[in-house]
Amino acid sequence: MQEHICENISAETTPISGIIPAGETTSAGKAASISGIRPVGETTCIEKTISNSGITPGSETISVREMRRTGKTEDSPVVADSTEQDWEWLCSIPGIYHAHHELLLRCFGSPAAVREASEREYKHLYEKGCRWISRVEQFRKRISVEEIVNERMEKGIQFISHVHAGYPERLKNIRNRPYGLFYRGSLPDENVRTVAIVGARMCTRSGKAMAELLARETVYAGGQVISGAAYGIDGAAQWETAAQGGKSFAVLGCGVDRCYPAEHRQLLERLRENGGVISELPPGTAPLCSHFPMRNRIISGLSDVVVVVEARKKSGSLITAEFAAEQGRQVMAVPGRPGDELSGGCNELISQGAGLILSAESFAELIFPDYRKKKKEFSENLALAPTEKLVYSSLGLHPKNVWTLQEETSLPLSDLSDSLLSLELRGLIMETDRNYYIKVK
Repeated sequence: MQEHICENISAETTPISGIIPAGETTSAGKAASISGIRPVGETTCIEKTISNSGITPGSETISVREMRRTGKTEDSPVVADSTEQDWEWLCSIPGIYHAHHELLLRCFGSPAAVREASEREYKHLYEKGCRWISRVEQFRKRISVEEIVNERMEKGIQFISHVHAGYPERLKNIRNRPYGLFYRGSLPDENVRTVAIVGARMCTRSGKAMAELLARETVYAGGQVISGAAYGIDGAAQWETAAQGGKSFAVLGCGVDRCYPAEHRQLLERLRENGGVISELPPGTAPLCSHFPMRNRIISGLSDVVVVVEARKKSGSLITAEFAAEQGRQVMAVPGRPGDELSGGCNELISQGAGLILSAESFAELIFPDYRKKKKEFSENLALAPTEKLVYSSLGLHPKNVWTLQEETSLPLSDLSDSLLSLELRGLIMETDRNYYIKVK
């Protein structure tokens, strides 16, 4: 596993560790209209993970269960049903991912049984090639369940397992759902339509503006936004959602107590206040390259529709789109000019059947049946200061510069600037060029 932090995630170079069950192939070509992202029958990344991690599916599962059935390991404990704390213990082991969890549960049956397994059973797995089992044994000796729970609670982090009644319904029905989630803030509302907005980190200005418009219209329609809080499209959509007072949720490729990227500390704080920050990785986990494709299945899994705004042909955004297709989610993309590198991924998705987005408003009308009614209610509830109303009423669909507005409103430049900034932050106006503004709502 790579031990360095990276920003650019490539579907070609980064394995999706521990997500797809061994021996299976992806079903994007069969299960959804997007059929060409990864060829059907291609070796799945889990097979690479297995070879790299020492997991040998099948043999060690049978042998450990056989040991228990025949009584060859007389010190095997009898373990009661697992509690939330047992699941939290399993999900808190550093360097142990979904594939390892799956194998341990196949071997022992429950997280409580994994924790209470005998040293002889651990040794048996180690001798069968599961060298990583030593991490489990060391973790068991180093820290108790109670200490894990107390440390988490002291950091203001919550945990929920996949067997808990409050576990997100959307995730319950996806393949390889996380066995547990750590989060700060809250989890997405099950009764609110959720839009995932993802795209390039190194996006263009027009791509950033489109992401903001999509997020804004989603808030107007009463929806919630989910993304990865990364640079570029992700961050733009989530900042705009926060600015409009909407709820947004970030799924991280590190522990929820880590801030990555560091420049988005303020954004993550805003999301904790009105939304949430979520990860399947335990607190303290660093943002390694292999973690980001893993988290993408959670972004798509928690959403109703996934929107891609600017993406290269081989990018993390297309991994998210593929997961969405496999999970039966609607996938849509913003088209771009042929030949542009950042348009390649979106145009390819559209050619394979993804929905075409021509404008933010047409998107909202398609996804939210009562969009017009909700937007009208949103507009009526706006409370503007007198100077803001004056500036807002002076703007239209054609750009006006600051000096024209000052002449029309007779406001001091400082008051005019303050009003323009406030209206822009609320998504009512947009700066189309330096010192030129238009009304967008």
